[in-house]
Amino acid sequence: MTTTNEVFDAAPRTLEVAADKLNWRVIILASLGGALEFYDFIVYGIFAQYIAAAFFPSADPLISLINAFAVFAVGYVSRPLGGLILGHIGDRRGRRTSFLLSLLIMTMATLGMALMPSYATLGITASIAFIALRFIQGACLGGELPTAITYVVEAAPRRAGLAGGVVFFCVNTGVFLASGVSSVLHSILPAADMQDYGWRLAFGVGSLLGLVSYFLRTSLEESAAFQAMRTKVVTMPALDVLKRFPLPILIGIGITGVVSVLNGIMFGAMAPYLTQVLHYDPREAAMVLNISIGIASLGILAVGYASDFIPRRYLHRIGAVLLATLSYPAYQAMVGHTINLYLLFILIGLVGPFIYATYAVILTDLFPTDVRLSGVAIAYNVSAAAFSGFAPLIVGSLIATTRDPASPGYFLAAAAAIAVIAGLFVKRYTVREGAL
Repeated sequence: MTTTNEVFDAAPRTLEVAADKLNWRVIILASLGGALEFYDFIVYGIFAQYIAAAFFPSADPLISLINAFAVFAVGYVSRPLGGLILGHIGDRRGRRTSFLLSLLIMTMATLGMALMPSYATLGITASIAFIALRFIQGACLGGELPTAITYVVEAAPRRAGLAGGVVFFCVNTGVFLASGVSSVLHSILPAADMQDYGWRLAFGVGSLLGLVSYFLRTSLEESAAFQAMRTKVVTMPALDVLKRFPLPILIGIGITGVVSVLNGIMFGAMAPYLTQVLHYDPREAAMVLNISIGIASLGILAVGYASDFIPRRYLHRIGAVLLATLSYPAYQAMVGHTINLYLLFILIGLVGPFIYATYAVILTDLFPTDVRLSGVAIAYNVSAAAFSGFAPLIVGSLIATTRDPASPGYFLAAAAAIAVIAGLFVKRYTVREGAL
């Protein structure tokens, strides 16, 4: 029978063996929750008009839609709280426990949203219950991706770049799946049925994927890095990381903010911006976005692989500098129709991976194992809550205030400039052994 001491003694040897190779099964299973996160992100936006009519009816359809997007933002506001709780569990009880708990509760919340009776049946109770489910869902998502990032870096520390790239490649599959589900439902169901139950089927698909992911994940083992420090767990990791590592948290927020803004713009605001503000053809807008995401997905794998040999802070800086200098000109080109839209979004798909493939591992490198998940969760979720969830509202407000349809470019450029500045301090505060 293996003793506890033998397990701890074996952990460093296990970590050393795993350091130079990727266990593809482990990495992919760790990525499933992130894919579900982006599936939910896109599905909510796609079906917002139906959700608005079902739970937030108003004489003015615009007010109803605004209420639905406000609830969308609630899912981001709750992320820091969920990140704190699940980060605490992950640093105290293990990454695996946090993984399973977040995915199970999130799946149940998504299923509840699919089955919730509408306002016509329950009145205001339905609206409140739907908001509560969105809050719970967002809180669970606040722990999901930070745990995945932390887990894969600890599972393959010397191939962390490629491991992180695989995570975000899989995450992007959630975008394509959401688009595919939407296309199928809209092609086979008339508008009345879409309003009645079609959008619920999309949430049902998300909950089914969550249940499958949960049962697949039960086979995951705890990361060797956590096993190696299990005897030195911190009592209150969230408070400890805030006290010991305040500057790395600020740096983490800075390098992550540009990702949050880019996510919010590309996945939440870009489609209505292209079609409603600039009057591009909706089919063309959908196509260029899908092409851009597809190119970025492949680019993430390539840049992630390269970041195991080239300091990833340099690669991140390249992407941030390009976005800081080119974002506003890119928006001007969209507004003026002075560049082929396909070419423009191909270029966006080539630039994005320099940030997407590197920021997550840079973030984990800023914190030691005992408080790593809490540190990652705080930085990631503060950024996501401040920027991703409110990006559509910020974009709309900028255009309305400045009367400049290219003004969202300033928003993205400012976030990228902050990322460049924060990236200058990464090397100084990196603590993970072997990090580039």
